[in-house]
Amino acid sequence: MRKLRVALGSDDGEHLINDHMGQAGTFYIFDLFEDGQWQLVARRANTSPREEGDEHGEVTKLKAASQIFRDADVVLARRGSPNFVRMRDTTKFQPVVSRMDAIDEAMAALARSFDAIHVLVMQRRQGEHPKEIPVLRAERRNQGQTEEETVAT
Repeated sequence: MRKLRVALGSDDGEHLINDHMGQAGTFYIFDLFEDGQWQLVARRANTSPREEGDEHGEVTKLKAASQIFRDADVVLARRGSPNFVRMRDTTKFQPVVSRMDAIDEAMAALARSFDAIHVLVMQRRQGEHPKEIPVLRAERRNQGQTEEETVAT
Protein backbone atom coordinates (compact mmCIF):
# COMPACT_ATOMS: atom_id res chain seq x y z
CA MET A 1 0.00 0.00 0.00
CA ARG A 2 1.33 3.43 -0.89
CA LYS A 3 2.01 5.89 1.91
CA LEU A 4 3.27 9.39 2.45
CA ARG A 5 5.18 10.51 5.52
CA VAL A 6 3.86 13.90 6.62
CA ALA A 7 5.52 16.43 8.94
CA LEU A 8 3.58 19.29 10.51
CA GLY A 9 4.12 21.77 13.31
CA SER A 10 1.88 22.07 16.35
CA ASP A 11 2.04 23.39 19.88
CA ASP A 12 -0.91 21.35 21.22
CA GLY A 13 -1.06 18.19 19.08
CA GLU A 14 -4.56 19.08 17.86
CA HIS A 15 -4.03 22.15 15.66
CA LEU A 16 -1.49 23.20 13.08
CA ILE A 17 0.45 26.15 14.37
CA ASN A 18 -1.14 29.37 13.11
CA ASP A 19 2.28 30.80 12.32
CA HIS A 20 5.18 29.73 10.18
CA MET A 21 5.71 25.99 10.69
CA GLY A 22 9.24 26.48 11.98
CA GLN A 23 7.87 28.42 14.95
CA ALA A 24 6.10 25.33 16.35
CA GLY A 25 7.44 23.76 19.51
CA THR A 26 6.94 20.25 18.18
CA PHE A 27 6.93 18.53 14.79
CA TYR A 28 4.40 15.72 14.47
CA ILE A 29 5.17 12.97 11.98
CA PHE A 30 2.34 10.94 10.45
CA ASP A 31 2.12 8.11 7.96
CA LEU A 32 -0.78 8.71 5.57
CA PHE A 33 -1.92 5.66 3.61
CA GLU A 34 -3.64 5.62 0.25
CA ASP A 35 -6.80 4.17 1.85
CA GLY A 36 -7.23 7.44 3.78
CA GLN A 37 -6.01 6.17 7.15
CA TRP A 38 -3.20 7.87 9.02
CA GLN A 39 -1.24 7.24 12.17
CA LEU A 40 1.07 9.30 14.32
CA VAL A 41 4.57 7.82 14.22
CA ALA A 42 6.63 10.43 16.10
CA ARG A 43 6.68 13.68 18.03
CA ARG A 44 9.94 15.58 17.70
CA ALA A 45 10.97 18.71 19.56
CA ASN A 46 11.75 21.63 17.29
CA THR A 47 15.33 22.35 18.24
CA SER A 48 16.00 24.60 15.23
CA PRO A 49 17.25 28.12 16.03
CA ARG A 50 14.62 30.75 16.78
CA GLU A 51 14.28 33.58 14.28
CA GLU A 52 14.47 37.07 15.68
CA GLY A 53 11.70 39.64 15.26
CA ASP A 54 9.52 39.53 12.16
CA GLU A 55 12.20 38.00 9.98
CA HIS A 56 11.34 34.61 8.52
CA GLY A 57 13.01 32.43 5.97
CA GLU A 58 16.54 32.05 7.26
CA VAL A 59 18.36 29.26 5.44
CA THR A 60 19.90 28.00 8.69
CA LYS A 61 16.38 27.58 10.12
CA LEU A 62 15.28 25.52 7.10
CA LYS A 63 18.38 23.31 7.27
CA ALA A 64 18.01 22.66 10.99
CA ALA A 65 14.25 21.96 10.80
CA SER A 66 14.73 19.72 7.74
CA GLN A 67 17.07 17.52 9.75
CA ILE A 68 14.41 17.05 12.42
CA PHE A 69 11.81 15.77 9.91
CA ARG A 70 14.30 14.39 7.37
CA ASP A 71 12.26 11.21 6.79
CA ALA A 72 9.16 13.14 5.65
CA ASP A 73 7.84 13.31 2.10
CA VAL A 74 5.33 16.10 2.70
CA VAL A 75 5.53 19.18 4.91
CA LEU A 76 2.06 20.46 5.84
CA ALA A 77 1.54 23.97 7.24
CA ARG A 78 -1.08 26.69 7.64
CA ARG A 79 1.09 29.31 5.98
CA GLY A 80 3.61 29.52 3.24
CA SER A 81 6.88 31.32 3.87
CA PRO A 82 10.12 32.15 2.10
CA ASN A 83 11.44 28.83 3.38
CA PHE A 84 8.38 26.99 1.99
CA VAL A 85 9.27 28.33 -1.46
CA ARG A 86 12.94 27.50 -0.88
CA MET A 87 11.89 24.01 0.24
CA ARG A 88 9.84 23.59 -2.93
CA ASP A 89 12.74 24.62 -5.13
CA THR A 90 15.69 22.92 -3.45
CA THR A 91 14.66 19.96 -1.27
CA LYS A 92 13.03 16.57 -1.47
CA PHE A 93 10.06 17.77 0.61
CA GLN A 94 6.70 18.54 -1.00
CA PRO A 95 5.21 21.58 0.73
CA VAL A 96 1.42 21.68 1.16
CA VAL A 97 -0.66 24.48 2.71
CA SER A 98 -3.82 23.72 4.70
CA ARG A 99 -6.66 26.22 5.10
CA MET A 100 -7.89 24.16 8.08
CA ASP A 101 -6.30 24.45 11.49
CA ALA A 102 -7.39 21.14 13.08
CA ILE A 103 -4.84 18.41 12.38
CA ASP A 104 -7.57 15.78 11.82
CA GLU A 105 -9.31 17.99 9.24
CA ALA A 106 -6.04 18.82 7.49
CA MET A 107 -5.01 15.16 7.35
CA ALA A 108 -8.45 14.20 5.99
CA ALA A 109 -8.11 16.84 3.26
CA LEU A 110 -4.62 15.58 2.47
CA ALA A 111 -6.00 12.03 2.25
CA ARG A 112 -8.62 13.21 -0.28
CA SER A 113 -5.75 14.61 -2.38
CA PHE A 114 -3.50 11.59 -1.87
CA ASP A 115 -3.10 10.69 -5.55
CA ALA A 116 -2.18 14.22 -6.67
CA ILE A 117 0.26 14.73 -3.80
CA HIS A 118 1.77 11.27 -4.36
CA VAL A 119 2.54 12.20 -7.99
CA LEU A 120 4.44 15.30 -6.79
CA VAL A 121 6.35 13.26 -4.20
CA MET A 122 7.32 10.67 -6.82
CA GLN A 123 8.63 13.47 -9.08
CA ARG A 124 10.73 14.71 -6.18
CA ARG A 125 12.09 11.22 -5.56
CA GLN A 126 13.30 11.29 -9.17
CA GLY A 127 15.17 14.54 -8.53
CA GLU A 128 12.60 16.93 -9.97
CA HIS A 129 11.32 20.03 -8.15
CA PRO A 130 7.67 20.61 -9.16
CA LYS A 131 6.59 24.23 -8.74
CA GLU A 132 3.19 23.36 -7.27
CA ILE A 133 2.41 24.05 -3.64
CA PRO A 134 -1.06 22.55 -3.22
CA VAL A 135 -3.50 24.36 -0.94
CA LEU A 136 -6.04 22.16 0.82
CA ARG A 137 -9.50 23.39 1.74
CA ALA A 138 -12.30 21.87 3.79
CA GLU A 139 -14.72 19.53 2.11
CA ARG A 140 -17.83 21.26 0.85
CA ARG A 141 -20.67 19.69 2.77
CA ASN A 142 -23.45 20.40 0.30
CA GLN A 143 -21.75 18.75 -2.68
CA GLY A 144 -19.28 16.39 -1.01
CA GLN A 145 -16.49 17.78 -3.15
CA THR A 146 -13.11 19.07 -2.13
CA GLU A 147 -11.81 22.42 -3.18
CA GLU A 148 -8.12 22.52 -3.93
CA GLU A 149 -6.04 25.29 -5.34
CA THR A 150 -2.41 25.31 -6.27
CA VAL A 151 -0.03 28.07 -5.39
CA ALA A 152 3.05 28.49 -7.54
CA THR A 153 5.16 31.44 -6.52
